[in-house]
Amino acid sequence: METIIFKARPGTRERLRGINPNVSAVLRQGVEEMIKRKSAGSALEKAKHLCGIFKGGPRDHATSKDYLKQYARKNPH
Repeated sequence: METIIFKARPGTRERLRGINPNVSAVLRQGVEEMIKRKSAGSALEKAKHLCGIFKGGPRDHATSKDYLKQYARKNPH
């Protein structure tokens, strides 16, 4: 097991003990959860193998004015 030391605001230890008397276990769990979230990657990273596999469609719907017109609201005023 590796030891990591950090500074926390006054009262942090007592608040952590309110969650679990084993403060080290609470901190380990929190750090592991943050590492898992960070390593999960973005949606683009998860789907990048799918980019460009469809042929014949518009290059970019996000900038296609014809495509976006169907979503434009007509001003009632």
